[in-house]
Amino acid sequence: MKKLLILILSFFLALSYAANPVDTTKRVEAHLIEKPLKIDAVLDEDCYKQAVPATDFLQLMPFNGKPSMQPTKVWFFYDQTAVYLGAMLYDSAPDSIYNYVTERDNIGMSDYFGVYLDPYNQGQLAYGFFINPAGVQTDIKAIKKEHDNEDGSWDAVWESKTRITDKGWIVEMKIPYSALRFPEHNTADWGMNMFRRIRRFDSNNSWNFVDRNVSGFIHQQGRLGGIQDIKPPVRLSFSPYAATYLEFSGSEKPHFLYKGGLDLKYGLSESHTLDMMVIPDFGQVQSDDQELNLSPYELYFDERRQFFNEGTELFQRADIFYSRRIGAAPIFGDKAGDVLKENEVVNSLPTETQLVNATKITGRSPKGLAVGVLNAMSLPSDAEIRDTITGGTRKTRVQPFTNYNVVVLDQSLKNNSYISFINTNVSMGGNPFYANVSGTQFLIRDKSKTYAVQGSAAVSNRLEDGKTQTGFKAKLQLEKNSGKWQYTLLQKVIDNKFNPNDLGYLRRNNEVHTELMLQRNIIEPFWIFREMFTQTWYFHSRIYDPFVPAGNEWGIYNSEQFKNYYYMEWNTGYNFKHNDYYEPRVDGRYFTEAGHAWFNLFLRTDNRKTFTFWGSISNSRYIKSDKREMGYDAGVNLKAGKRLNLEYELEVNNIWNDRGYVGQSEDESSVWFGRRDVAEITNTLSASYAFNNELSMRFRARHYWSCANYLDYYLLNTDGSLSADPSYSDNEDVNFNVFNIDMSLRWVFAPGSEMSLAWKLNSLDICDDLMKSYFSNLDHTLSLSQTNSISLKVLYYIDYNTLAKKHYN
Repeated sequence: MKKLLILILSFFLALSYAANPVDTTKRVEAHLIEKPLKIDAVLDEDCYKQAVPATDFLQLMPFNGKPSMQPTKVWFFYDQTAVYLGAMLYDSAPDSIYNYVTERDNIGMSDYFGVYLDPYNQGQLAYGFFINPAGVQTDIKAIKKEHDNEDGSWDAVWESKTRITDKGWIVEMKIPYSALRFPEHNTADWGMNMFRRIRRFDSNNSWNFVDRNVSGFIHQQGRLGGIQDIKPPVRLSFSPYAATYLEFSGSEKPHFLYKGGLDLKYGLSESHTLDMMVIPDFGQVQSDDQELNLSPYELYFDERRQFFNEGTELFQRADIFYSRRIGAAPIFGDKAGDVLKENEVVNSLPTETQLVNATKITGRSPKGLAVGVLNAMSLPSDAEIRDTITGGTRKTRVQPFTNYNVVVLDQSLKNNSYISFINTNVSMGGNPFYANVSGTQFLIRDKSKTYAVQGSAAVSNRLEDGKTQTGFKAKLQLEKNSGKWQYTLLQKVIDNKFNPNDLGYLRRNNEVHTELMLQRNIIEPFWIFREMFTQTWYFHSRIYDPFVPAGNEWGIYNSEQFKNYYYMEWNTGYNFKHNDYYEPRVDGRYFTEAGHAWFNLFLRTDNRKTFTFWGSISNSRYIKSDKREMGYDAGVNLKAGKRLNLEYELEVNNIWNDRGYVGQSEDESSVWFGRRDVAEITNTLSASYAFNNELSMRFRARHYWSCANYLDYYLLNTDGSLSADPSYSDNEDVNFNVFNIDMSLRWVFAPGSEMSLAWKLNSLDICDDLMKSYFSNLDHTLSLSQTNSISLKVLYYIDYNTLAKKHYN
């Protein structure tokens, strides 16, 4: 404890004596124009002769801070409806410009140019508008959290045009004010930075200097000035949709579904926006990558529904909100079997609940106070119970009408710091159940942005079956996040009653975790390397209750890019012998896991080339144990011409002589483990073809096979060891297969409007009959009943300002 106090005191002394940063902020003025700029990638208007361009771009990589390898000029203009820019991206070899046609929001391996606008100039949130030489648009939100994050799910409606010439390539953009949020001031002073990627040199460049030895780029922005007397427009848009589905499975008769709904966006003020879905539809979202889960932890799946991705950065404070809970499988689905009568079985159980609407309000005031409110409601869900004798069915409720709510307040502070409060709540109609979690998170930086203190805390309160349970968590982190040497000291405590998982995701509670991390950055080319990053860490963990040691780990990670553009990363470390209190699934019991060393290696060839290959190998060796792990991964990417992209990946993982939980007695006095060999093979084939920058096709097929072959069974002793139990007679072998196809054709037929045709195939099989051959297993999988869904969806974007202008004219 004494050493820890000395380290913390040293940190704050360094914080107080940190040198003031040198001001490297650039500034460019936007020029007022009387009539809208024609977006045609021809820089011939008179205003180009009157305005002063932004120039002198600097390299982010490979030589951070040195002049860009190719010159760039960018002019800014504005009127009462939009900000405009024209860019001349000079190139001494125009025929060498990387120019791939891809789908929207996917720059691919092309050159690109983009601008980030931060109208509040607080370094917390910036709107990005990027384009490649083929005219493919990508819009991104850059968000300041613990570190800068880029959210590609955000979509805006804006105009652009590109053209390749004998001098390089040209960009013109029109960014309507309706795509931005900004305060109403007589004179605007926006944060702004621009980025240009020159792929053949693998060189990224920025207008304002971005020091790569400093964590984060948003606060290292320049300034866009000169914008005067503009007013935020009425931000109102509607996106009605209509969809039809043809669904069929096996020999069942195909059936049609028809859906319709509406997305609405409305600017409540200059800073705050209401975003609403009425009768949402997510039927065309990519299938989850299901896996065999033998661990005591819930699988985590990424959020792919755009509404719950776009503009939800505020709701990630304190890590207590997981949007996949909304519309997920019924909360009480596992209790359907509790009401079974004699000769009854659960015939069907919903895999998701039906949302009727979802609403969010987000925005940040000119004084830096951000407000976020998200509310969603789902209809009641019932499981079907069948009598095996009579064939009759009845229903039992597994989730009543449910309301999900999240509220966030976030105040920006000096030096790109912040403090926030968040609350999540789940309540149900006609059911004495609620789950409420409140949390806070803060980040305090010094003036030089070199040192930071950040932390979070939360309290959960949950009522179910007449019982209330309250728990807490807390985290404090001290860090130096700039310079060639960086470090982090972290302390985290989660008690054994903290449970945010009705509207959040926590892998496990009952943990006390201490970690120290040291990082070395080499961003300048040397010897055979372009850059290199190295991290080493050590952590010690304990169980909160009882307060006993649970594990220690040391590791080192290294990544480097070579001057021939090949890339390598590796990590190695040692996990010391420890007591696992989670695997037994019974409070107070633990399993003693042997210590093990691991090594992982990943290699990738030059990803600018037509063919890119990559591969990895992982190996773990357990000390004084016969358990071992080995994994392989190999893939290839083919860029066939300018429009077709193909990718194939094979992953193989094996664990021999693993020991894991298989069951327990009803009174929890006996816990059984099994010795098992576990194998996983995943094949993934992806393809995309862009007919043009408005019409594209995407295909993805994935087959995942995993099997667990149990060899022996044991009783878990109270000292964490295992004793053989030859009397255990259950067959715990598992053969698990998932086969998915996701295919879509997407046509953006007007700004913000699209038509999509999608085909989804899903097949899932779990049995205890192990397959010894991969190809016989694949034949078995393909012969199983498959669920198919073919859907056509049309979404049309209607902007109030466009309608009002047409009506006025």
